[in-house]
Amino acid sequence: MQLFESVFHKHRDRTVLAVLIAASFALLSLPESRQLDFARSLLSRIMGPAQRVVDMVSDYSNVRAENERLRRMLATLALERGRLIQYRDERERLRRLAEFKEEQTFRLVPTEVIGRDFDRIQTSLVIDKGSRAGLRERMPVFSYEGLVGSLSRVEEQSAWVQLLASKNHPVSCIDKRSRVVGVLEWRHRNSFELKHVSAVEDVAVGDTLLTSGFGGTIPKGFPVAIVVRVSQATDGLSLRIDARSPVDFMSLEEVFVMTEEIPWNRSLFYDEADTLLMRDVLDRSRR
Repeated sequence: MQLFESVFHKHRDRTVLAVLIAASFALLSLPESRQLDFARSLLSRIMGPAQRVVDMVSDYSNVRAENERLRRMLATLALERGRLIQYRDERERLRRLAEFKEEQTFRLVPTEVIGRDFDRIQTSLVIDKGSRAGLRERMPVFSYEGLVGSLSRVEEQSAWVQLLASKNHPVSCIDKRSRVVGVLEWRHRNSFELKHVSAVEDVAVGDTLLTSGFGGTIPKGFPVAIVVRVSQATDGLSLRIDARSPVDFMSLEEVFVMTEEIPWNRSLFYDEADTLLMRDVLDRSRR
């Protein structure tokens, strides 16, 4: 075997030529009906490895280009994160100077939906965590898209979520753009109506409705619905405002319960370990 490898390396061109001549004679010696099949088989054996090499080179080029894009994205996000932290610190200093209450962030407990109860009046979900996980009645519940409802009943290992899609679960909302306040009430599926808004107020289609924080149960500033139609009410003194929630209440599989307020410096996205991880990733991307 070693003798063959030595001869091949010393006389590579002649060896390849000899193999091709031998393959040609073998092809000519075959019946005409089998020559095409033999040629196809030989070509596939030769072209297969070559094609794999070409695919590997192409994949490598694509991965390298994608890696470059991710590096640029990461650098941009790191810079934006630094700017946001500076803005946060500046904002907190101004709030302290104005003697405003220190802002808090919130802890969310992830849960899975294990039961549903849909009817025309009361709409609720059953989740797989309860008082053992620190849940209590009236705690607000969210999905990825926005506000879902609040806890109406809590057992040791389960809890009931009363959805916004219920006749008896209105929520106070504020228009993100114009800061107009109204009460959002459910109408059908994920359709709602913002009530108690004067006809002279500024509300437009496409405006985002956020929780107002009034009442103290649901914190301020979380998305609830999008305004889809604005018209004059029949009394002529108020607006008829239809809104739609981005949440599909009928197909929720997991939700998050907001259990407590925590200071900004204890939140995950301002954690020191998170900062160190970001720096480590950036250092590796520069190598």
